[in-house]
Amino acid sequence: MNDEELLARMRAIDPARTSDAPQPDIDRLLGATMTADTTFRTSPRTSDRPRRPLLLAAAAAAVLTVGAGITWGVTATRDTPPAAAAPLVLTVQQDTGGGPATACAQLDVTTLRQYTTAFEGTATSVDGDQITLRVDHWYRGEDASTVRLDNTHEGQLESFGQEFTVGQTYLVYAKDGKVPVCYGDAEATPKLRSLYDRAYGQ
Repeated sequence: MNDEELLARMRAIDPARTSDAPQPDIDRLLGATMTADTTFRTSPRTSDRPRRPLLLAAAAAAVLTVGAGITWGVTATRDTPPAAAAPLVLTVQQDTGGGPATACAQLDVTTLRQYTTAFEGTATSVDGDQITLRVDHWYRGEDASTVRLDNTHEGQLESFGQEFTVGQTYLVYAKDGKVPVCYGDAEATPKLRSLYDRAYGQ
């Protein structure tokens, strides 16, 4: 059997050439082949995906945490008022002469300069024998913002030498924590302020 006879026999048994098999659509197959998308696509790896949203979320959480801490600190500070400084306590000294305040010698610059504490203050409370003054101006001595005058004498308020009224302004001088009854605590007047100014070099 030569080559031509073998080729003819193989064609005879080829199912694609039988009468039942449809003829191939060469034009369609060729067109599909030419227009097919041959772009190679790969899915991005998990490690290559953008991490920016995750980083932004972490940064926002950190800012919120710090902000909450600052807010708490400020709120705690506002809710806790600073402790008030203790007032300076002065004691009104009993008149050694035993006479009324009207019998006291006239106050002058020389006498006033002997005292180491002098200020002008406004009465904020009058509670029995305790008078609380808000210091408006220091002429000499301390730097406290509040002064309390205590009367150790058992008697009427007049034993102070001055009857105090809340809201009224007074001039006070003292030495060694003692306020003399005679003019030691008196209602502030322009004349008395002038005397204090001359005595303490204001």
